[in-house]
Amino acid sequence: MRKDRLAHYRKKLVEKHRQLVEEVGKSALYGKGQEDDSIKDLGDQATTAYTREFLFELGNGDRRLLKEVVTALQKIDGGTFGTCERCGEPIVEKRLEALPFARYCIDCQRLVEQEERMTTG
Repeated sequence: MRKDRLAHYRKKLVEKHRQLVEEVGKSALYGKGQEDDSIKDLGDQATTAYTREFLFELGNGDRRLLKEVVTALQKIDGGTFGTCERCGEPIVEKRLEALPFARYCIDCQRLVEQEERMTTG
C-alpha cells in the first residue's frame, strides 16, 4: 500500500483511538459518584442500575474496539496493514475506508461470523 494511503489510515485510526479512550474513560467514571439510593423511589433505583449496566457493557464494547484500533496501528508499523488475517489477500480500500481496523476481507469476515454463530448458537 502506498505511503500516503497508510498515512491517511493512520490519521483515521489515531482519531478513533482518541475518541474511544475518551468514551472508555467516561463509562468507567459513570456511577462512581456517591449517590444516595435511599432517597430514590424503586423506579429511579432500577433506572440507575440499568443505566450503569448499559454503560458498563458499552464500555466493554469500546474497549474491544480500542484493542482492534491499536492492533491496526501496530499493523501499519509492521507492514501488514490492509492484509486479511485469514486468507492473506489485500482488504479492499472501500472496506478499509469504512472500517480502518478491519481484520478480514469481506468474504473471510462472513465466514468468521458464520463460525461464531455455529459455536454460540
